[in-house]
Amino acid sequence: MSEKKIIQSKIFLENESNAWLNRSEKINPSKQFKVPNERLILANWCSSRKNRIENILEIGVGNGVSLAFLSKALDANANGIDPSSQAIENWEKIRTNVDGGDKTNLQLGISSDLPFPQDKFDLVIFGSCLCWIERQCLFRSISEADRVLKDGGLLAIIDFDPISPYANPYIHRDSLNTYKTNYSDIFLASKHYSLMYKHSFSHSSINFDEKIDERMALSLLFKQEDEVYFQHWKKE
Repeated sequence: MSEKKIIQSKIFLENESNAWLNRSEKINPSKQFKVPNERLILANWCSSRKNRIENILEIGVGNGVSLAFLSKALDANANGIDPSSQAIENWEKIRTNVDGGDKTNLQLGISSDLPFPQDKFDLVIFGSCLCWIERQCLFRSISEADRVLKDGGLLAIIDFDPISPYANPYIHRDSLNTYKTNYSDIFLASKHYSLMYKHSFSHSSINFDEKIDERMALSLLFKQEDEVYFQHWKKE
């Protein structure tokens, strides 16, 4: 079977996610333990609902430091899933020295097959990972996130933010692509999610970038409770 017929998730699970982690650490080793600006913003956005957030999930968690920060800031239990075995191993070595590490657990896995029960989480985060998911698995990944997120819960998406969808060849491996889409629009189109906040920034800085290829966004969505819909239609 050619590599092009092997789905990207499998390739990342087997070796590419570890390769990506190694490249990232070599380019900017100090950045690995710094909480990004968008995470500080997310914590602030969620602070008013702190008493409703008991369990957090991050999909594409990386080294776990940013998730542990949110666990500490929101006083919540946190689970993270990532296809990089090295990221999980590294986390186990440093977790005792990271604020929030005692309530943050990481495990190996992919977005299209989440090993958690339905309605477990009050906050689900896609951590810059949707752009790596092959298109035939995208809606399964979206469905899985929706399955484990409670009604009335929050969904955070950190990813590229183009005007319209397109794909770029993945520069580190010819057979793979980076898929750039406004992923919030997919959830919003269902009419079961509402946009609460959106923050635009750059792939390389905290500011908005005019270059479409560099533009990113943090979006926070609210999953509408079914009961509210029922009450609305009864009134109609």
